[in-house]
Amino acid sequence: NMKYHLIIGFGKWSKKIISFLQKKKLFSKIYIKTRHYYFELDSKKKIHNKEFDRIQKKIDSIHICTPVKSHYFYIKKFSKIKRIIVEKPFLTNLSQLKKIENIYSSKTLLLVNYTYLFSPIFNNLTREIYKKTNDKIIINFSKKNNFYKKKYDSINDWLDHPLSIILYLFKNFSEFKIIKKEFVKKKDFYEKVIINYLYDNLIVQIKINTSTINTKNIIVINNSKKKVYDFNSNSIFLKKKKIFKSNKSSFENLYFVLKNNKKISFQNFNFHKKIIAEKNKIIRKIKK
Repeated sequence: NMKYHLIIGFGKWSKKIISFLQKKKLFSKIYIKTRHYYFELDSKKKIHNKEFDRIQKKIDSIHICTPVKSHYFYIKKFSKIKRIIVEKPFLTNLSQLKKIENIYSSKTLLLVNYTYLFSPIFNNLTREIYKKTNDKIIINFSKKNNFYKKKYDSINDWLDHPLSIILYLFKNFSEFKIIKKEFVKKKDFYEKVIINYLYDNLIVQIKINTSTINTKNIIVINNSKKKVYDFNSNSIFLKKKKIFKSNKSSFENLYFVLKNNKKISFQNFNFHKKIIAEKNKIIRKIKK
């Protein structure tokens, strides 16, 4: 039962998804929308908008990989399609979310790709988190920045990841404290932010850093024992020894959900709403 799939956007992330889908052969046809035209994967022929209207009737699912400012437009435009993946950040504000919520039927599967919640090592982490003896959890997102031209852009783009992880694990946000904020303007902006949340006796710390090496991990510190959940390698380390590795990627889990029309706990408007609200609160505080 192979269907037609449309990918909107043709940037770096979109190309990663395309190469995954090419290997997996999940769809009989994949179309891609660039800024000015559409094309069918494996064919260089441009398809113009008018022409695509005919094909659009056959599209079963779409994946929106454009910058966040155009998400609202595309989610509205393709609201008839029953299965939709949107990259994070989902939307820019709560009023957009309200409008989307009003036009979407409950029959539509609308997935926001909080990548790390789809990671194959994430289940192991959820079990670990609820141990009462943990002292600290550090969520690290750092990557050498090469394209954030405006101040706060990287924070805006990245906060959804740690926030979705915290909301999923703890069901709500406690009060946050901004421990550090640094902004350095070189050719682009280099930004460093450290934010602490407190849950009972547990400190949950977000570290976002766009000037150092590429690290995406969660460190759980329990009586000075360190467990590292490394998203880059899909591996778990205890005292630097690898204790688990998955060969799956988060794309596999994401597309499994799409294909099987599965309902998941963190895919609802309430979850997305809390993330947008919390993120806007943090950014307001950072700008002060």
